[in-house]
Amino acid sequence: MRQGRVDYRMARRATVRDVREGLTTRDSVCDAHPELVRASIHIGQPVDEDCPMCGEDGLGHVTYVFPSYGPAARRGKAVPRDSLPAQVRRHGDLRVYTVEVCRACLWHHLIEKFDLTPRGRAHAG
Repeated sequence: MRQGRVDYRMARRATVRDVREGLTTRDSVCDAHPELVRASIHIGQPVDEDCPMCGEDGLGHVTYVFPSYGPAARRGKAVPRDSLPAQVRRHGDLRVYTVEVCRACLWHHLIEKFDLTPRGRAHAG
């Protein structure tokens, strides 16, 4: 069950505007880590729109999961979006993050976060 979704599209629009108006440098927002770019290529979901920074295609969403407890709680893991039901069955409560990544210019921005709990159980924290 998905709960507590936070949408970061307004922050994304503000960042894009700040770059276009020269208040922020493009280099400061187009610096995706190589592992994030690699995750975008291999397990990310392609997005059917052009990059807001460079205008190229190659934009994708990468989904990360963080279990609520246990040794993996501090280490997020990039997973295919369609594996979320299996992930929640395996790990229980998850915090899920979606990051937008451009393989052309290395733009990246957090798009959303939400909690995912096993069906029928409300999130406790």
